[in-house]
Amino acid sequence: MPTLPSGWCLRRLLMHLCDQAVRTGNPVLELGPDIAALALEMGLPAMEPVLQELGSQLERLAAAKVSLAWGKEHALAVFDARGQRRRPEAVWRSRLRLSGRFLASLMQHAMPLERRIVAAPMTEALALDAHGWIRQVLHHQPAGQAATVPWPELLHRFGGPYQGPKAFREAFEDALHMVFAAYHAIALAANEDGITVGFALDAAAGRQGQRPPREAAAGPAPSPAPVASPPASQKSSVHPASRQGSPSVAPSPAHGGSQPIGLRSHLTGLAGVIWLRRGQDDEPPVVAFTPGTRFEPDRMTLLTLEPLVLQITGGLQQAEYTRVSAWIMANRDLIDLVWEGEITTLDQATFRVRKAQASDWR
Repeated sequence: MPTLPSGWCLRRLLMHLCDQAVRTGNPVLELGPDIAALALEMGLPAMEPVLQELGSQLERLAAAKVSLAWGKEHALAVFDARGQRRRPEAVWRSRLRLSGRFLASLMQHAMPLERRIVAAPMTEALALDAHGWIRQVLHHQPAGQAATVPWPELLHRFGGPYQGPKAFREAFEDALHMVFAAYHAIALAANEDGITVGFALDAAAGRQGQRPPREAAAGPAPSPAPVASPPASQKSSVHPASRQGSPSVAPSPAHGGSQPIGLRSHLTGLAGVIWLRRGQDDEPPVVAFTPGTRFEPDRMTLLTLEPLVLQITGGLQQAEYTRVSAWIMANRDLIDLVWEGEITTLDQATFRVRKAQASDWR
Protein backbone atom coordinates (compact mmCIF):
# COMPACT_ATOMS: atom_id res chain seq x y z
CA MET A 1 0.00 0.00 0.00
CA PRO A 2 1.42 3.44 -0.92
CA THR A 3 2.38 5.65 2.00
CA LEU A 4 -0.09 8.45 2.67
CA PRO A 5 1.09 12.07 2.72
CA SER A 6 1.59 13.49 6.22
CA GLY A 7 3.63 15.79 8.45
CA TRP A 8 4.76 19.40 8.44
CA CYS A 9 5.82 19.40 4.80
CA LEU A 10 2.37 18.28 3.65
CA ARG A 11 0.80 21.14 5.59
CA ARG A 12 3.16 23.71 4.12
CA LEU A 13 2.55 22.28 0.65
CA LEU A 14 -1.24 22.42 1.02
CA MET A 15 -1.04 25.99 2.35
CA HIS A 16 1.03 26.97 -0.67
CA LEU A 17 -1.30 25.25 -3.16
CA CYS A 18 -4.44 26.78 -1.64
CA ASP A 19 -2.77 30.20 -1.54
CA GLN A 20 -1.88 29.94 -5.21
CA ALA A 21 -5.39 28.79 -6.11
CA VAL A 22 -7.01 31.74 -4.31
CA ARG A 23 -4.60 34.24 -5.87
CA THR A 24 -5.07 32.96 -9.43
CA GLY A 25 -8.63 31.61 -9.28
CA ASN A 26 -7.35 28.73 -11.39
CA PRO A 27 -7.71 25.04 -10.43
CA VAL A 28 -4.53 24.23 -12.40
CA LEU A 29 -1.59 24.96 -10.12
CA GLU A 30 1.91 25.57 -11.43
CA LEU A 31 4.63 23.84 -9.40
CA GLY A 32 7.61 25.34 -11.23
CA PRO A 33 10.40 23.81 -13.28
CA ASP A 34 11.79 21.60 -10.50
CA ILE A 35 11.58 20.77 -6.80
CA ALA A 36 14.15 23.41 -5.80
CA ALA A 37 12.10 26.15 -7.49
CA LEU A 38 8.98 24.97 -5.67
CA ALA A 39 10.80 25.01 -2.33
CA LEU A 40 12.01 28.57 -2.85
CA GLU A 41 8.53 29.68 -3.91
CA MET A 42 7.20 28.20 -0.66
CA GLY A 43 9.82 30.03 1.37
CA LEU A 44 11.68 26.82 2.29
CA PRO A 45 15.47 26.41 2.24
CA ALA A 46 16.61 24.52 -0.85
CA MET A 47 18.68 22.05 1.17
CA GLU A 48 18.82 18.35 0.43
CA PRO A 49 16.83 17.10 3.48
CA VAL A 50 14.06 19.62 2.79
CA LEU A 51 13.99 18.87 -0.95
CA GLN A 52 13.79 15.13 -0.30
CA GLU A 53 10.88 15.55 2.13
CA LEU A 54 9.06 17.99 -0.14
CA GLY A 55 9.50 15.74 -3.18
CA SER A 56 8.28 12.71 -1.22
CA GLN A 57 5.17 14.48 0.07
CA LEU A 58 4.34 15.93 -3.34
CA GLU A 59 4.62 12.50 -4.95
CA ARG A 60 2.37 10.96 -2.29
CA LEU A 61 -0.12 13.79 -2.61
CA ALA A 62 -0.24 13.52 -6.39
CA ALA A 63 -1.02 9.78 -6.15
CA ALA A 64 -3.81 10.05 -3.57
CA LYS A 65 -7.47 10.93 -3.33
CA VAL A 66 -7.95 13.88 -1.00
CA SER A 67 -11.38 14.92 0.26
CA LEU A 68 -12.70 17.07 3.09
CA ALA A 69 -15.81 16.65 5.22
CA TRP A 70 -17.26 18.61 8.12
CA GLY A 71 -19.74 16.97 10.48
CA LYS A 72 -22.39 15.11 8.52
CA GLU A 73 -21.89 17.05 5.31
CA HIS A 74 -21.00 15.23 2.12
CA ALA A 75 -17.28 14.91 1.48
CA LEU A 76 -15.84 17.54 -0.83
CA ALA A 77 -13.16 16.19 -3.15
CA VAL A 78 -9.95 18.19 -3.42
CA PHE A 79 -8.52 16.03 -6.17
CA ASP A 80 -8.25 12.36 -7.06
CA ALA A 81 -5.09 11.25 -8.84
CA ARG A 82 -5.42 7.52 -8.20
CA GLY A 83 -6.48 6.76 -11.77
CA GLN A 84 -3.66 8.67 -13.39
CA ARG A 85 -0.80 6.86 -15.03
CA ARG A 86 2.12 6.74 -12.60
CA ARG A 87 5.20 8.59 -13.71
CA PRO A 88 8.78 7.48 -13.20
CA GLU A 89 10.37 9.18 -10.19
CA ALA A 90 12.73 11.09 -12.44
CA VAL A 91 9.83 12.79 -14.29
CA TRP A 92 8.90 16.08 -12.63
CA ARG A 93 5.21 16.89 -12.33
CA SER A 94 4.98 20.60 -13.14
CA ARG A 95 1.22 21.00 -12.60
CA LEU A 96 -1.49 19.83 -10.24
CA ARG A 97 -5.25 20.22 -10.76
CA LEU A 98 -7.71 20.88 -7.95
CA SER A 99 -11.36 19.94 -8.01
CA GLY A 100 -13.54 22.74 -9.39
CA ARG A 101 -16.01 22.39 -6.49
CA PHE A 102 -13.19 22.57 -3.97
CA LEU A 103 -11.79 25.70 -5.62
CA ALA A 104 -15.21 27.37 -5.44
CA SER A 105 -15.50 26.48 -1.75
CA LEU A 106 -11.94 27.65 -1.13
CA MET A 107 -12.60 31.01 -2.78
CA GLN A 108 -15.69 31.45 -0.61
CA HIS A 109 -14.09 30.43 2.69
CA ALA A 110 -10.44 31.46 2.23
CA MET A 111 -8.81 32.76 5.41
CA PRO A 112 -5.48 34.64 5.40
CA LEU A 113 -2.51 33.27 7.30
CA GLU A 114 0.56 35.37 8.06
CA ARG A 115 3.64 34.04 6.29
CA ARG A 116 5.99 35.02 9.11
CA ILE A 117 3.95 33.07 11.67
CA VAL A 118 3.52 30.05 9.41
CA ALA A 119 7.27 29.97 8.87
CA ALA A 120 8.09 30.15 12.58
CA PRO A 121 7.22 26.54 13.51
CA MET A 122 8.14 25.32 10.04
CA THR A 123 8.87 21.69 10.96
CA GLU A 124 6.25 21.34 13.70
CA ALA A 125 3.03 19.95 12.23
CA LEU A 126 0.89 20.49 15.33
CA ALA A 127 2.07 24.11 15.66
CA LEU A 128 1.07 24.75 12.04
CA ASP A 129 -2.34 23.25 12.83
CA ALA A 130 -2.61 25.38 15.97
CA HIS A 131 -1.86 28.59 14.08
CA GLY A 132 -4.44 27.80 11.42
CA TRP A 133 -6.99 26.97 14.11
CA ILE A 134 -6.31 30.23 16.00
CA ARG A 135 -6.73 32.31 12.86
CA GLN A 136 -9.94 30.48 12.03
CA VAL A 137 -11.35 31.12 15.50
CA LEU A 138 -10.41 34.80 15.48
CA HIS A 139 -11.63 35.23 11.91
CA HIS A 140 -15.18 34.37 13.00
CA GLN A 141 -15.04 35.95 16.47
CA PRO A 142 -16.56 39.41 17.06
CA ALA A 143 -14.01 42.09 17.90
CA GLY A 144 -13.24 42.38 21.60
CA GLN A 145 -14.54 38.92 22.44
CA ALA A 146 -12.74 35.68 23.22
CA ALA A 147 -13.71 32.11 22.40
CA THR A 148 -13.15 29.00 24.52
CA VAL A 149 -12.80 25.60 22.85
CA PRO A 150 -12.99 22.57 25.18
CA TRP A 151 -10.21 19.99 25.32
CA PRO A 152 -12.35 17.09 24.01
CA GLU A 153 -13.15 19.05 20.85
CA LEU A 154 -9.48 19.93 20.34
CA LEU A 155 -8.49 16.29 20.89
CA HIS A 156 -11.07 15.20 18.32
CA ARG A 157 -9.74 17.72 15.78
CA PHE A 158 -6.01 17.47 16.29
CA GLY A 159 -5.25 14.40 18.39
CA GLY A 160 -3.17 11.54 17.04
CA PRO A 161 -4.27 7.90 16.89
CA TYR A 162 -4.58 6.38 20.36
CA GLN A 163 -3.43 9.68 21.95
CA GLY A 164 -4.87 10.15 25.43
CA PRO A 165 -6.21 13.48 26.77
CA LYS A 166 -3.16 14.15 28.98
CA ALA A 167 -0.57 13.46 26.27
CA PHE A 168 -2.54 15.52 23.76
CA ARG A 169 -2.87 18.46 26.13
CA GLU A 170 0.88 18.53 26.75
CA ALA A 171 1.64 18.34 23.03
CA PHE A 172 -0.94 20.98 22.08
CA GLU A 173 0.23 23.39 24.76
CA ASP A 174 3.79 23.00 23.46
CA ALA A 175 2.49 23.83 19.98
CA LEU A 176 0.69 26.90 21.31
CA HIS A 177 3.92 28.03 22.98
CA MET A 178 5.61 28.07 19.56
CA VAL A 179 2.78 30.04 17.98
CA PHE A 180 2.55 32.46 20.90
CA ALA A 181 6.29 33.18 20.76
CA ALA A 182 5.84 34.47 17.21
CA TYR A 183 2.29 35.82 17.24
CA HIS A 184 1.98 38.65 19.77
CA ALA A 185 -1.39 39.87 18.51
CA ILE A 186 -3.17 37.05 20.33
CA ALA A 187 -4.08 36.32 23.93
CA LEU A 188 -4.22 32.71 25.10
CA ALA A 189 -5.43 31.15 28.32
CA ALA A 190 -5.58 27.49 29.28
CA ASN A 191 -7.40 25.75 32.12
CA GLU A 192 -9.14 22.45 32.76
CA ASP A 193 -12.03 23.46 30.49
CA GLY A 194 -10.03 24.20 27.37
CA ILE A 195 -8.18 26.93 25.48
CA THR A 196 -9.47 30.51 25.31
CA VAL A 197 -8.36 32.57 22.32
CA GLY A 198 -8.72 36.31 21.79
CA PHE A 199 -6.88 39.33 20.47
CA ALA A 200 -4.31 41.00 22.70
CA LEU A 201 -5.44 44.37 24.05
CA ASP A 202 -2.81 46.26 22.06
CA ALA A 203 -3.13 44.20 18.88
CA ALA A 204 -5.14 46.82 17.00
CA ALA A 205 -2.78 49.67 17.73
CA GLY A 206 0.34 47.54 17.33
CA ARG A 207 3.30 47.43 19.67
CA GLN A 208 5.47 50.50 19.82
CA GLY A 209 8.60 50.16 17.75
CA GLN A 210 7.37 47.09 15.84
CA ARG A 211 6.96 47.04 12.11
CA PRO A 212 3.57 46.02 10.70
CA PRO A 213 3.23 42.26 10.06
CA ARG A 214 3.38 40.89 6.54
CA GLU A 215 0.15 39.20 5.52
CA ALA A 216 -0.17 36.47 2.92
CA ALA A 217 -2.61 38.59 0.93
CA ALA A 218 -1.18 39.39 -2.48
CA GLY A 219 1.94 39.21 -4.59
CA PRO A 220 4.74 36.66 -4.51
CA ALA A 221 5.85 35.25 -1.19
CA PRO A 222 8.56 37.37 0.42
CA SER A 223 11.59 35.71 1.91
CA PRO A 224 10.29 34.76 5.36
CA ALA A 225 12.12 35.53 8.59
CA PRO A 226 11.01 32.51 10.58
CA VAL A 227 12.18 31.04 13.80
CA ALA A 228 12.08 27.29 13.67
CA SER A 229 12.76 24.79 16.36
CA PRO A 230 13.42 21.69 14.28
CA PRO A 231 13.01 18.30 15.88
CA ALA A 232 16.24 16.61 16.86
CA SER A 233 15.87 14.11 14.03
CA GLN A 234 15.81 16.89 11.44
CA LYS A 235 18.21 19.20 13.21
CA SER A 236 20.98 16.66 13.04
CA SER A 237 20.58 16.36 9.27
CA VAL A 238 21.18 20.09 8.70
CA HIS A 239 24.92 20.54 8.61
CA PRO A 240 26.59 23.93 8.11
CA ALA A 241 28.33 22.65 5.01
CA SER A 242 24.96 21.98 3.35
CA ARG A 243 23.98 25.67 3.42
CA GLN A 244 25.31 27.72 0.54
CA GLY A 245 26.19 31.27 1.43
CA SER A 246 26.20 30.71 5.19
CA PRO A 247 28.34 33.29 6.99
CA SER A 248 31.65 31.90 8.11
CA VAL A 249 32.60 34.60 10.58
CA ALA A 250 30.90 35.68 13.77
CA PRO A 251 30.29 39.21 15.00
CA SER A 252 33.57 40.69 16.15
CA PRO A 253 34.71 44.14 17.21
CA ALA A 254 36.74 44.47 14.02
CA HIS A 255 34.01 43.31 11.64
CA GLY A 256 32.78 46.27 9.62
CA GLY A 257 34.56 48.67 11.97
CA SER A 258 31.73 48.56 14.52
CA GLN A 259 31.51 47.06 17.98
CA PRO A 260 29.00 44.26 18.53
CA ILE A 261 26.19 45.02 20.97
CA GLY A 262 26.00 42.54 23.86
CA LEU A 263 22.57 42.03 25.44
CA ARG A 264 22.90 40.32 28.83
CA SER A 265 20.46 38.03 30.57
CA HIS A 266 18.76 40.75 32.64
CA LEU A 267 17.62 42.27 29.32
CA THR A 268 16.88 39.12 27.32
CA GLY A 269 15.80 36.58 29.94
CA LEU A 270 18.22 34.06 28.39
CA ALA A 271 21.00 32.19 30.19
CA GLY A 272 23.76 33.95 28.28
CA VAL A 273 24.50 36.96 26.09
CA ILE A 274 23.04 37.80 22.68
CA TRP A 275 25.49 39.59 20.37
CA LEU A 276 24.23 41.77 17.52
CA ARG A 277 26.22 43.63 14.90
CA ARG A 278 25.82 45.62 11.71
CA GLY A 279 25.60 43.57 8.52
CA GLN A 280 27.79 43.89 5.47
CA ASP A 281 26.71 43.85 1.81
CA ASP A 282 24.22 41.08 1.03
CA GLU A 283 25.15 38.61 3.77
CA PRO A 284 22.19 37.03 5.59
CA PRO A 285 21.45 38.31 9.12
CA VAL A 286 23.17 36.42 11.94
CA VAL A 287 22.94 36.45 15.72
CA ALA A 288 25.58 35.15 18.13
CA PHE A 289 25.01 33.67 21.59
CA THR A 290 27.62 33.03 24.30
CA PRO A 291 27.11 31.39 27.71
CA GLY A 292 29.43 33.88 29.45
CA THR A 293 29.38 37.64 29.71
CA ARG A 294 32.45 38.20 27.51
CA PHE A 295 32.70 37.95 23.74
CA GLU A 296 34.48 34.59 23.38
CA PRO A 297 34.40 33.20 19.83
CA ASP A 298 35.46 29.72 20.95
CA ARG A 299 32.36 29.43 23.18
CA MET A 300 29.97 31.07 20.76
CA THR A 301 26.95 29.70 18.92
CA LEU A 302 26.19 31.45 15.63
CA LEU A 303 22.69 31.35 14.18
CA THR A 304 21.56 32.48 10.75
CA LEU A 305 18.05 33.92 10.49
CA GLU A 306 16.98 33.45 6.90
CA PRO A 307 15.17 31.62 5.56
CA LEU A 308 14.88 30.03 9.01
CA VAL A 309 16.85 30.04 12.24
CA LEU A 310 19.60 27.42 12.10
CA GLN A 311 22.71 26.84 14.17
CA ILE A 312 25.73 27.07 11.92
CA THR A 313 28.36 26.92 14.67
CA GLY A 314 28.22 25.89 18.31
CA GLY A 315 25.94 23.39 19.95
CA LEU A 316 23.02 24.72 21.98
CA GLN A 317 20.87 22.09 23.62
CA GLN A 318 17.34 21.83 22.26
CA ALA A 319 15.66 23.62 25.19
CA GLU A 320 18.02 26.61 25.05
CA TYR A 321 17.92 26.66 21.26
CA THR A 322 14.12 26.90 21.42
CA ARG A 323 14.30 29.83 23.86
CA VAL A 324 16.92 31.66 21.81
CA SER A 325 14.82 31.11 18.68
CA ALA A 326 11.74 32.49 20.42
CA TRP A 327 13.73 35.52 21.58
CA ILE A 328 14.93 36.14 18.01
CA MET A 329 11.37 36.13 16.70
CA ALA A 330 10.18 38.50 19.44
CA ASN A 331 13.10 40.86 18.71
CA ARG A 332 13.39 40.57 14.94
CA ASP A 333 12.73 44.29 14.47
CA LEU A 334 15.58 45.16 16.84
CA ILE A 335 17.91 42.71 15.10
CA ASP A 336 17.08 44.24 11.70
CA LEU A 337 17.65 47.79 12.97
CA VAL A 338 21.10 46.84 14.31
CA TRP A 339 21.89 44.88 11.15
CA GLU A 340 20.93 47.88 9.00
CA GLY A 341 22.99 50.27 11.13
CA GLU A 342 20.02 52.26 12.47
CA ILE A 343 20.88 51.21 16.05
CA THR A 344 24.56 51.29 16.97
CA THR A 345 24.77 51.47 20.78
CA LEU A 346 23.65 49.43 23.77
CA ASP A 347 21.65 52.37 25.13
CA GLN A 348 19.65 52.58 21.92
CA ALA A 349 19.04 48.84 21.89
CA THR A 350 18.09 48.55 25.56
CA PHE A 351 14.79 50.37 25.13
CA ARG A 352 13.70 48.01 22.35
CA VAL A 353 14.68 44.64 23.84
CA ARG A 354 11.86 42.28 24.64
CA LYS A 355 12.52 39.49 27.10
CA ALA A 356 12.13 35.86 26.16
CA GLN A 357 8.65 34.57 26.80
CA ALA A 358 8.17 32.95 30.19
CA SER A 359 7.92 29.19 30.19
CA ASP A 360 4.16 29.44 30.80
CA TRP A 361 2.15 31.82 28.61
CA ARG A 362 -0.93 31.29 30.72
